[in-house]
Order: sequence, then C-alpha cells, then structure tokens
Amino acid sequence: MPQVLAHLHCIAPSGPLLNIERATRGLQWLENQGFVVHNATAANRQFERFAGTDRERAKEINALAEMVNDDGLIAMGIRGGYGMTRILPKIDWSKLGQAVSKGLSIVGHSDLTALHLGLLAQTGMPSYAGPMVSADFGNESSAEISQFTYQHFIQAVINKKLDIQVEHTQEFYTGPPIEFRKKILWGGNLSMLVSLLGTPYFPSMDTIHQGILFIEDVNEHPYRVERMLLQLVQANVLSSQTAILVGDFSGYQLGPLDADYSLLKALGRVAQELQKSGTGTTIISGLPFGHCLDKVTLPVGISCDLDLSSQGFNLWGSW
Repeated sequence: MPQVLAHLHCIAPSGPLLNIERATRGLQWLENQGFVVHNATAANRQFERFAGTDRERAKEINALAEMVNDDGLIAMGIRGGYGMTRILPKIDWSKLGQAVSKGLSIVGHSDLTALHLGLLAQTGMPSYAGPMVSADFGNESSAEISQFTYQHFIQAVINKKLDIQVEHTQEFYTGPPIEFRKKILWGGNLSMLVSLLGTPYFPSMDTIHQGILFIEDVNEHPYRVERMLLQLVQANVLSSQTAILVGDFSGYQLGPLDADYSLLKALGRVAQELQKSGTGTTIISGLPFGHCLDKVTLPVGISCDLDLSSQGFNLWGSW
C-alpha cells in the first residue's frame, strides 16, 4: 500500500457520468498514488441531466464544512457539464469559506468555475482550477494519464506552489521583457464566467482589480469567444486587468459561415478594443489549461507573479 498522501472527497455538483467505468478507473488510479478516496458513490447519481437533484448536489457541497480536520481535505469534482449554476443560492458560503480556511481545497474546472468564482466573491477564499476524476485520471491505460497534469496538481494543492514556464511566441506582445508582481489570479471557463456577470457570484471589481485573468472553453466557435470577451470589455472587466492568459479553446469546427474567422482573429479584435481603452491590458497566449490532456492547476484568488516576454512567460508564486 502506498503511503497516505491526502484525503480526497468526490463531489458531483454538475452533470451525470455517462461512463461510470471511467470514474472508477480514475478513483482507483488516485488511490494507487496514495489518496484515500471518500464519497465515490457520487459517481452513480443521476436525476434528469444532473448528477442528482439540486438538493442532493447542494447538500454535498455544504457537507464539506463538517468534514475538514487537521489533515485537510481535497474536494475534487468527478466531472463538469452543467448544474452548478442551479445550486449557487443553496450553498452556505460562510461555512464553506470557513472550511477552506481550515484546510479544504476545492479542485476542478469547466462547470466548477461557478463554484470557484462564487467562493471568491462570497468569502474571498481561494480554490483550485485543475483536474477532475473522470476526465483527467480515468483513461483505460495509466500510460495515457498525463504526468504533467498530475505533477502540477500535486505542486499546487499539496505543495502550495505555482511554477509554470511556457515557451510560446506571443502574437499580441512584442515588447521587451516585463514583470508583474503580486497580481491576483482568477478565472476559469469563459462561458461560466460570463454567465455570472451581474450576480452575487461574480468577484467584485475591487477584488479582481489589476488581476491576471485566465480563460478557457470547449465547443465554442471563435466568434462566440469574441462575443463573450467583448461583453467583458464592455462591462469594464477586461480593461481592469493586468493580463489575460488564454488557455485551451478546442472542440469546435469552423464552417462555411465562419469564413476562416479564426480564434487568433477573434482575439486580435479584442486586443484592438483593449488598446483603445489605453489601460495596457495584455493578452497572453499559450497557457496549458482547459479541456485538454496536459493542464496546470491554478489557484483562484491567490496573488502570483508573472514574467512576460515575446517568446513566452513564467507564472509563479507560493502560499
């Protein structure tokens, strides 16, 4: 038996699993790494197109407040999908925030973006945009599981450290090397983020002022990505940021109506709008995060440092 690394509690606040075997493999793999897994039966729930009723899923989140002890606890999403938005008003944010202060780490991406941003907005407490049980650890062969993803998960959640070095030619920054210090890192799935605008679950402008926003999405055409980003521009969110880190945008297929309107062109249009604002907000590409095999784990609501050049960037910090 491997040495106990941490206790991992499964949560399923969004969609149901279509492939239970994949989740089972993911949980077994995590156990083999030294995690003590709890609440694995959450993978079996289904009500309509959700992983349980709204009441069940909200209760599961609220119950986390009673489970944290001196050993800490990692709450990892089994999968994303849709459903987190429906239960945001049912969450006891005060107790959840207190649990985080005692050692609870909430991990996931996609639909769980709503949970991350709601927690930050309601309590100011951090969480982790990172892997999930089924999508990232449930491959049929352990050789197909990304060690990059796993090591960055351990680095962030267990070791409380972020160190990402990316070599990627920057399309929207050609100036000399520049440093940004102690900027709050926040963001997640772009569709979910935009859906929270104007709600109590979107972080305040004071909280995210001069921050580093990271974004990703799946199955969204470039014009839709542009539309969402322009909404953030017009809501004065993007112009208030130091930088925008662009992660993985995949799963779409351009059609005749797109007329080769690529993601690069869409981002270029947004960059033009930001230049007009005169705030100096920089779009940075190449972040390995999103619905992709190799993904980093990013602390949502933690201050980090960013070094940028025309050939790449380094994002780092510890807490």
